Amino acid sequence: MRYTRPSDVAGVTAALADGDTVVVGGGTMVVPEMTHGRVRPAAVVDLAKAGLAGITRVDGAWVVGAMTTYTELERSAVPLLATVARGITGGPQIRNRGTAGGSASYANPSSDVPAALVALNARLRLAKAGGTREVAAADFFLGAFATAREPDEVLTAITVPDTGATPGYVKFKLAEGSWPIVTAATLAGPAIRVVLGGAAAVPVVVELARSSWREQLRSEVDRVLTRPWDDVLAPGDYRARIAPVIAARSVAAALAEEAA
Repeated sequence: MRYTRPSDVAGVTAALADGDTVVVGGGTMVVPEMTHGRVRPAAVVDLAKAGLAGITRVDGAWVVGAMTTYTELERSAVPLLATVARGITGGPQIRNRGTAGGSASYANPSSDVPAALVALNARLRLAKAGGTREVAAADFFLGAFATAREPDEVLTAITVPDTGATPGYVKFKLAEGSWPIVTAATLAGPAIRVVLGGAAAVPVVVELARSSWREQLRSEVDRVLTRPWDDVLAPGDYRARIAPVIAARSVAAALAEEAA
């Protein structure tokens, strides 16, 4: 197995062009999979020195580097992502190593980041040898553990527009250290936008009128949640039953934060 630690994005994309390569960001998911033999790449590209960490303000938006850790997000002013990062479990080891870009790229339906990115209408910047492209978060997640990123591409940054909406985030899980069963990321503005994670293989968007969100919520969740996700933690019908409850708690959290 070849191991490289490029000093810039050009070095990363050059390494990815060789094929059969795994990208390691924080390593909280990929490294254990390699340890257990579930992933056996010919080469590993480590992003640690590629200059992809940090948060900048550009043209009224936040640009979050793909290697920005949960700890950095927690201390930031990035709406919703800071709220999400504060609820990440697993101890300081996970918060100091896990990254926003890694979570997005791994695309575990129960992960905290994907639904938040869709709620924010974030855009993900992908680079490969010869150019870059941006993909809307809603188009990036294609299924459980599947994204629009091509094998020769690397996620370099996430652009988060500043909508001025108030965030709320709630998740339900069976134990403190387990993956969530359902998450709900809310942005409360003139209208209310809720995105459910874990309930389906990809984040599910629920749009609600502010004046009647309580009356609309259950029927709207039932309407959009047509294919609940099953895994070893919970069957789809259970996820479908609790999704409106978690969504309602998330909206209530956002409205409470707004009123504070």
